[in-house]
Amino acid sequence: MRSGLVILLAAALALSAGCGGGGKDDSAGDDGKFRVPDSLLSPIEGYGLLVDDYHPVNGGVMANADIEVHYPPQEVARFIAVKSFGEILRGYRIVAEEIGRPVAGKVVIIGAKDLDEYRVMTRKEWWYYAWVKGDTIYSEPLNVLLKRWDPITGKTLVEIGLTQRIAQLALDGLSNGRIPIWMKEAAASFVAVERPVLHQQIYQFADVLEGYSPTIDELEDHILAGTDMQESRLAYFFVFRMLENLLEKYEFASVPRFARRLGEGASLDDASNEEFGISYAELIAAVRPADILDGAGPLEKPTLNEGTR
Repeated sequence: MRSGLVILLAAALALSAGCGGGGKDDSAGDDGKFRVPDSLLSPIEGYGLLVDDYHPVNGGVMANADIEVHYPPQEVARFIAVKSFGEILRGYRIVAEEIGRPVAGKVVIIGAKDLDEYRVMTRKEWWYYAWVKGDTIYSEPLNVLLKRWDPITGKTLVEIGLTQRIAQLALDGLSNGRIPIWMKEAAASFVAVERPVLHQQIYQFADVLEGYSPTIDELEDHILAGTDMQESRLAYFFVFRMLENLLEKYEFASVPRFARRLGEGASLDDASNEEFGISYAELIAAVRPADILDGAGPLEKPTLNEGTR
C-alpha cells in the first residue's frame, strides 16, 4: 500500500462526538444516529458548493463549479465528504495554478464503496489511489485514503492521490493526450508532492534495486498496465527521478509548455527542440539515471510533534 501511518481518524471523532452524555438537550441522541458537530463542518463555507445532497441508501454528492464528489452511504459520511472535498479542492487549485484548468467542465470523483468494489472496478489485486476515464476519477474508498497519510508532508492520501490524478487530467488536456506517459506520471507526482511516498515504496523490493534500469518503453508499459505491484512502483519512482534530473536544468513550467506544443500538433522532436534545445531521444538519454538508486538520496525521516496524530 502507499506509505503512511494508519490513523483512526473517523473512529476517534465518532467516539468523542457521538458517545457523550444523554442530557435532554442532546440532539445527537434523538434518533440514535451519529452526527458530526458543526465545528467539524465549518470549512464547507469556503467550498462554494452548488450541490450538497446525501441519501442513506444511495450515498451523497458534493459539487461546486469545478469538482463533483460522489461518496457511498457510511456512518460518518458527512465528515468524510467534508474533509475529503477540502483536500481535493486544495489539490485542484494547485494543479490549476501549476499546469492549468484540468478539464473544461467539472472533474468528477466517484469514491468506491469498499476495497472489494474497487478491485472489481480496476481488476487489480493491489490498490493505487484511483484510475481515470475521461473526466471522471474512480477512487478507492475516500475513508480509506483519508485514514492514510504521508508523515513527511503531513498530507493524507486523499490529497496526494487525487491531486496526482487531477494533474494527469490537466496534462492530457494540454497535450491532447500526446504527452509521453513517463513525463505525465512524473510531473503529476511532482505537483502532488508524492516523492516521499514513491521513494519509500521502492524499498519493499530492496533485493532488485541495485542495477534496476529498464528501457523507457518498458517503464511506460509497467505504468500503463499497472498489474504488477513491484514493476509498477519501481517504474513510478524511476520516471520521477528522470523528471528530477530534467528539473535540475529547466523550470517545471517547461513541462506544461512542452505538453501544450504537443497539443498544438508539434512532434516530440519539434516540441523538445523548442523547449529543451535537444531532440526527444537526446532528452531521454540526458535525464535517465544510471539505475533507480542513482541520485535518489537517503530516505527522508518525518519530523513530528508529539500528539499531532
